[in-house]
Amino acid sequence: MLQQRGDGAPPCAASAPVVSRRALLAAAGALGLFGAQALSGCAPAGKADAGRAADARQPGVTSPSGLATVFDAEAAPRSLTLCMVGDILVHEGVWMSGESDGRRSYDHLFAQVKPHLRAADIAIVNQETILASTAFDLSGYPTFNGPVEIADAEVAAGVDVALAATNHALDMGFAGIQAELAYWREHHPEVVCTGIADSQADYDSVAMLERNGIKVAVLNFTESTNGIPVPAAAPYCVRLLDRAKVEADFAAARAAGADITVVCPHWGSEYALEPNAAQRAWAQVFCELGADAIIGTHTHVIEPVELLYGADGRRIPVFWSLGNFISWQNRKDTMVGGMAELAFEKPADGAVRVTSARLTPVVSHLALSPQMSAYPIAGYTEDLARANAVRSEPGCEDFSLSWCHDFCRRVLGDGYDAAAGVYRLTM
Repeated sequence: MLQQRGDGAPPCAASAPVVSRRALLAAAGALGLFGAQALSGCAPAGKADAGRAADARQPGVTSPSGLATVFDAEAAPRSLTLCMVGDILVHEGVWMSGESDGRRSYDHLFAQVKPHLRAADIAIVNQETILASTAFDLSGYPTFNGPVEIADAEVAAGVDVALAATNHALDMGFAGIQAELAYWREHHPEVVCTGIADSQADYDSVAMLERNGIKVAVLNFTESTNGIPVPAAAPYCVRLLDRAKVEADFAAARAAGADITVVCPHWGSEYALEPNAAQRAWAQVFCELGADAIIGTHTHVIEPVELLYGADGRRIPVFWSLGNFISWQNRKDTMVGGMAELAFEKPADGAVRVTSARLTPVVSHLALSPQMSAYPIAGYTEDLARANAVRSEPGCEDFSLSWCHDFCRRVLGDGYDAAAGVYRLTM
């Protein structure tokens, strides 16, 4: 068993490009992200189906009965779904799982959650550690550098946004940031990598995506860079959790016409099961500035989901931390992460509102092979748990699926539905 003990993080102490979806997922059915198919484990209807359904109801379209129908398309509310997973922490065991015959492939890491990511209008991952294998040798804890093939696997799984403002953003220095951004732009220009920047212009812009006629700003900040100073020659290279920068990015999002602003802070105390005072203070700032949802990362364990309110009465879901999506840490609690799933609706004559929010726990299955993957907890089994390599670590011998459910109940509260493997926030 590899001896890898975490990510080494200390305790917490302008114009916007619009990116169009690279491809629409063709899938049968008309249920949305939170419909019966999603709860039963089947992939929900994809984006192409929703578009065809809307097109079929334009004025003058003949109904199946042969009668002409009248429908005012402008009066129909527009909807958008978003899915995000937590920390992708590329320890040596993670990259070794995809090495074979001199080649690397990491599709297996995302295989179990791919239906969720591809069904969402916007899918986000928190790329905790830098991916700069084009410029540096691979390395693990405490200064990470992962293979760029992980980026390829994220794209294949349906990812639209890779967050990179983390405490490990400077592990390979500014050159590592340049190398990662160069790879994204050359090989996957349709994906937005935000939180790091290789120019002042990139730093001054905000990540904006448009889906279904709704503009979404994704703001990403980190509380720390593990004590590694931001280089004086490139002060723009990492988006830090700084009041002036936060206010500037919110203003840029408003100026760009954002209908929804999702804030993704990298914050909190490692292994803490509750948000700390700094997280709560920052959440209030985000709410005051106009956030529509807050999805946190960094702690390596899940934290609760709560509902906050803006001064105007808006309901703002807060996922304090999604924990790990995939890693090779040696603690039971780091094996259980979360997948945030949100649905929004934009009436023709009103502001966008959140219509549903839920957290689906995911379990990291450790193996030095393509069996390594992150499973929605409803798809995990006791047999898999018994084969999880974490059980060879001291204190983890009793890791089991039932332990994972008990842990979710402990953190998420009585609202956690173990049978469905989901926590639904009451809106």
